[in-house]
Amino acid sequence: MAILLPRKPTLICLTVLGPICVVDGIVKKNTQEILAMLAVFIYAVVTLIMDSRKKKKLINKNDKQY
Repeated sequence: MAILLPRKPTLICLTVLGPICVVDGIVKKNTQEILAMLAVFIYAVVTLIMDSRKKKKLINKNDKQY
């Protein structure tokens, strides 16, 4: 799935599916699933935040040039 989608929609899907899979792992008492999806969820959230900061910096940089 991740290969076929563009970057931002994939990260949004991972952000939504991460907590759902973590809860599923808690219900099943599957530690590997919990840890794996926590790592994926944290990666997706951090990447989305860093991308938005980069865009803000670029916008501010372009405004200063004009």
